Amino acid sequence: MSLTEQVKRKVFTLRKPRYTKITSPRIEQAEKDINQHLNRQDIESTADPQNIGDFLVLFIHGFGASKFCWTDPDIGNLGWVKDYRHDPKPIDHGWHAIPPIPFIPVDMTLSKQLVPRGVTELFDKHQIEWLIYSQKSAFGDINDSISELKQLMKGIKAIYDHRRIIVIAHSRGGLITKKYLDSTPKIPVEKLVTFGTPYYGTFFGYLEMFQMPSKTFLNRVKGIKRLWDVTQERQVESISTKQMKPKSDFLKQLNEKGCRKGVEYVSVAGTSSRFTNVYIWHWHPSSWNRQVSKAKEKHKLREELKTKGAPTNLWWNLPTNPHIQAFNWLLKPTKILTIYPRLGYKEVLQGDGAVSVENALLNEPEVKYYVTNDNHIELTCSKQSKEIMLREVKLHGKQ
Repeated sequence: MSLTEQVKRKVFTLRKPRYTKITSPRIEQAEKDINQHLNRQDIESTADPQNIGDFLVLFIHGFGASKFCWTDPDIGNLGWVKDYRHDPKPIDHGWHAIPPIPFIPVDMTLSKQLVPRGVTELFDKHQIEWLIYSQKSAFGDINDSISELKQLMKGIKAIYDHRRIIVIAHSRGGLITKKYLDSTPKIPVEKLVTFGTPYYGTFFGYLEMFQMPSKTFLNRVKGIKRLWDVTQERQVESISTKQMKPKSDFLKQLNEKGCRKGVEYVSVAGTSSRFTNVYIWHWHPSSWNRQVSKAKEKHKLREELKTKGAPTNLWWNLPTNPHIQAFNWLLKPTKILTIYPRLGYKEVLQGDGAVSVENALLNEPEVKYYVTNDNHIELTCSKQSKEIMLREVKLHGKQ
């Protein structure tokens, strides 16, 4: 394996999506029908077309993401759901006849990778029907994604008839949905729940300057394209972040509209700007302690394992002589960096690392607020976020 490949595997998740979902012949046929109706291949749903008038949860992902952030968050977030709150424990590499090489770093790692279950599995347990898709222009102009959403809503109407829709949206997906609600005369949406949506902008909006090199990089470097386009069905036609800049014309027009009557709005903001820690691994000083008393014991173990025909890797490092010494190799992590360090932009100082708390909460009197201790990525899959999603869907279902 090349060094580049090793680095990629340490930083990102490289595998096929893994998840389960409720299905039946009727559900499968409806899923096939809506994809054919809209000339797509990516739409997935657990909705039964016979459940006319029931609630349907529509999930809308954020910038540069895909539908997998709801079904397989590890893949959907490129492997960046990390256990940054806990440092890894030292690793015992067993007993050896010689000490390890001193002072030289052995490895560099990020925080432990987490593989949380998607919210769709939780909804399946509670028999809540849902629908997901991957935006064709996840990096591009928000207006293109709004047009795509309008077509999707027409497809839902054509295949599933009248459904009462609750939208759960992350980040840019919330901007898409709110603009859709503001600009569409007749809508089936009754509730919008947004997580980390930059209603009043984000400093990431200033990344427009990197449009051309980023577009080429995302489309042409196979290893990178594999990360954001898991199914190899999408192409980056354009990269547009200027609409998410604070005080952009798009956001000014969006916020002039306020909340649409007849639609409930819920805003969720995160307060953790940490995504991962970076660790250097060194041998613990105790690894050089001669333990003569252990040599006889470990030599005896070596001989027993050899006699039993155990694999070589289980005994080759143990002392060959019971009268020398033994060394217990212990690898210890040292945190050298946190991403992001708490400095600079308010998105980092008072937000989820991408959107500040203030900018993620839609400033209208009728909006319901939640604030969680999550970063921007965790907002799609943390325990608290999923509890909020489930609670808000069930609350609306009782009305």
